[in-house]
Amino acid sequence: MSRWLAEDEQVLLLVRPHARVLVWPVGVGLLLVMAASAALAKLQPAQYEQWASSAPALREPAIVLLCTAVLLVQVAYPLRRVVRWAGTRYVLTSQRMVVKEGGLGRRQADYALAGVQGIDMRQKPLQRLAGAGELDFHMVTGKVNTVHNVPHIVQFRTETHKAWMALFRASFQQAPGPGYYAVDVGHGHLGTSHKDGHHDDAGRHLSGKELRKLGRDH
Repeated sequence: MSRWLAEDEQVLLLVRPHARVLVWPVGVGLLLVMAASAALAKLQPAQYEQWASSAPALREPAIVLLCTAVLLVQVAYPLRRVVRWAGTRYVLTSQRMVVKEGGLGRRQADYALAGVQGIDMRQKPLQRLAGAGELDFHMVTGKVNTVHNVPHIVQFRTETHKAWMALFRASFQQAPGPGYYAVDVGHGHLGTSHKDGHHDDAGRHLSGKELRKLGRDH
């Protein structure tokens, strides 16, 4: 994982989407297997002879068609959803939120925490029972990026907010001090500067209050 991490970037959380997203695919897959088993039982020689004795040649093609259809549906929906879930990762680092998706092909979306304006959490009734939810990242560009079915949503949001605030505090501490601009203005517009204070073009000593006013005027 260190191959895609930036310098001094650390992984804080690594999870898959909540397993509740597999309820429907797994349920459909099981029902499909049960229905196929019941249909195959009807296609056994003794059973088939009772309800389709006039078309014995169609029994084997019907079995092949049934198995092919069940396999295609299983691959297209249940298996595809399970593979997608297994290949999805939500990675929270000290600098960004990363969403990795895909099985054979991979797709990665990065949401830089430095470009986040706000973080919202949403939960539907069933998600609330499972402890899952949606996490909305409001970017400074006006776009909203949503991470779906995040497990342990409250903890995940808390850790995300901590990382976001840590970046904000770090950027604030690196900003110039309150006297920086006043000094720059003083040096840029005053004729002479001495250790004992600042003077204007006429040589008059400028007080701190006058320097601040000068900075505001310019």
